[in-house]
Amino acid sequence: MSEARTVKRADAPPPLYVRVSDAQEVFGLHRATIYRQAKAGAIRIYKRGGASLLSVAEMRAWIEGRPSDV
Repeated sequence: MSEARTVKRADAPPPLYVRVSDAQEVFGLHRATIYRQAKAGAIRIYKRGGASLLSVAEMRAWIEGRPSDV
């Protein structure tokens, strides 16, 4: 069974959360890096059912080296 992907529209708002599995595409970070940083307490992974999610705002703040304002 293949996973359904959403079609990106030009007028669609940016996502608030992305799956950890999509972190390399979205942020340029390998998922192992995400889990390692989460274990160290640097970032937070949110769970929703079976999905592991990252807050886009929190990730941008972490990548830029500033405190998260979320």
